[in-house]
Amino acid sequence: MRKILIHCLESIGLKVLLSEIYFHLRTIGIKKVKPQIIRSLPHDPTAFTQGLAYYNHTLYESTGLVGYSRLRCIDPENGNLINEIEIDGEWCEGIAVVNNRLIQLTYTSGRAIVYDVNSLKPYNEFSYEGEGWGLARCGNLFLMSNGTNRLFYRDENFKIISELPVWLNQRQLNQINDIECVGDKIFANVLFENCIYEIDNKTGKVRHVIDCREIVKNSGRRNAQDVLNGIAYVPSTKTFYITGKCWPMLFEILIPE
Repeated sequence: MRKILIHCLESIGLKVLLSEIYFHLRTIGIKKVKPQIIRSLPHDPTAFTQGLAYYNHTLYESTGLVGYSRLRCIDPENGNLINEIEIDGEWCEGIAVVNNRLIQLTYTSGRAIVYDVNSLKPYNEFSYEGEGWGLARCGNLFLMSNGTNRLFYRDENFKIISELPVWLNQRQLNQINDIECVGDKIFANVLFENCIYEIDNKTGKVRHVIDCREIVKNSGRRNAQDVLNGIAYVPSTKTFYITGKCWPMLFEILIPE
């Protein structure tokens, strides 16, 4: 038994080491910064977070998995739940708010559901091709990810205006998940990665890597499948709220310039 335990620990250590080596190799030449944790808040550990958005002093969260998908309003001061609705029969994904309209993506059904941001009542929907992953507000446009290295700018009627491929050291940055737009920057989660990528919104090139490994380590997550996901920017404080799938904690962070 002792030998088996030692072997398991050695295997885990090797995987961690290889992961660290891979991370450093693929980000060679890219500036890495560590976020400052401003505070932590409680977060529902049953919430399979797919997207976060901050609007009018309220944090909105979209959760996934069929049978568990919800749209939630959270008080950013204390993490308390203000309101939530269940979305039957859907695996929901990213969200964004523009002009009192909240848009929620679905994973594979091609539906973008439109809600009144105050009542959370759905009143319209748009359709799109392919998968829906992350969504963000960029001015009066939406920016959408679909799990590839391509981001799509969409107008108020959800028609594609332009496309932005994303590159990390001349290689495609695939599996882009939740996203957030701040000025000329795009901040992106990538599935199974413990960092946030800062992307130039004109060239699609990664500018910086925000190293969130310490946050993930201290997140209280139960297993490696509970990945970092969810980014929401607060203009008044220039801070971000971040969390992960089924994390018991939500963090407010400051990302150095």
